[in-house]
Amino acid sequence: MTSSNSHQGMPFNTAAAEVRSSIMTVLASWAGLIAEERGVEAPQRHIVGLARFLHENVPWLSGHSAAHDLIDELTTLMRLARRASDSRSVRVIPVGSCVRAGCTGRLRAVVKVVPGAQPKPSEIRCSADRAHWWAAGEWAALSARMQTLRDHRRTWYSVADIEVLWKIPSGSIYRLASQYQWRRRKVSGRVFYHAEDLHSALGS
Repeated sequence: MTSSNSHQGMPFNTAAAEVRSSIMTVLASWAGLIAEERGVEAPQRHIVGLARFLHENVPWLSGHSAAHDLIDELTTLMRLARRASDSRSVRVIPVGSCVRAGCTGRLRAVVKVVPGAQPKPSEIRCSADRAHWWAAGEWAALSARMQTLRDHRRTWYSVADIEVLWKIPSGSIYRLASQYQWRRRKVSGRVFYHAEDLHSALGS
């Protein structure tokens, strides 16, 4: 897969692009929380400005009830960013949603590349659970299963989803999650909350 600009033949690092998008979403959500609760203006949606804004508010964030969520999210994003930055070691291709029951992860085809050696056989991995993976010889069966599965009901919502669907600022989302003890899980550095808890607290 190559980029469509003038740098023809340059490989597009899909994993890095996905991590960058996750970083932007997480930083913007926390900047929104700070802006709402402190009554200040949030910076423009730009990674450098958002990161600087959060850094300036670290003393206030350290005393917030949801501070542990921020630490968890940033730690995960740092790990994913380091992994994605080494474009020589892996090639990653998005495949789709995980087919395992109750899993909200995303499937990616991974090809390991070692300089001076033949690429190792590809495999498909889940972003949420390391136990969910398929060898190259299982791809046909996996593809057939993905075709037959239909997602009739969403189980988990991200902060960005909740902002759009319920028209709630990100700052209020973290506060409500802490107040009502919504079930949560992390996927690719982002926090997701259980739909059942959301509907119970916020209605449909």
